[in-house]
Amino acid sequence: MRLFVIVILCALLAAGGVYWLRGPTHPPMVNAGLYENDMVAGLVRRLLTKLAPPLPSVCFLAFGDGTTPPDPRFIARFAGCNPPVRSCGSAAMPPINQFFDTRTGRRGLVIHIVRFKEIKPGIFEVQVSFSNLTPGHDQFIYHVTELSGDWVVMSCTAA
Repeated sequence: MRLFVIVILCALLAAGGVYWLRGPTHPPMVNAGLYENDMVAGLVRRLLTKLAPPLPSVCFLAFGDGTTPPDPRFIARFAGCNPPVRSCGSAAMPPINQFFDTRTGRRGLVIHIVRFKEIKPGIFEVQVSFSNLTPGHDQFIYHVTELSGDWVVMSCTAA
């Protein structure tokens, strides 16, 4: 009987190991370089000016279906912005479903550029998610175009 229990436990352990190795994974990292362009930077700057009070103490930026962090050189474009912009790689999310800056401990907001595509020459459709909104109501579609060297939001709809 003891041998039978040991065999069963080993089989369960092996099955758990196989599930862990082949089970669900996190979304793959994307090439952040595709997102690090003037259009995305212009949109993020516009979004920072449209945040409703109370303003978060820090905003974290993420790209793609997962949360791929931007390059530090891209984050440097937002020097002097209020609230300050940091990479999502500098955020920690404890089990309370909020994001905190790992350096300062300040609570922040994640602005997640999920995807974008050019729908007409010079007009982009950008899907953005905000961590401070309830799931299912946290994503918006922005139509963005360049006018006189400045990126302008033409429209915004809930996704």
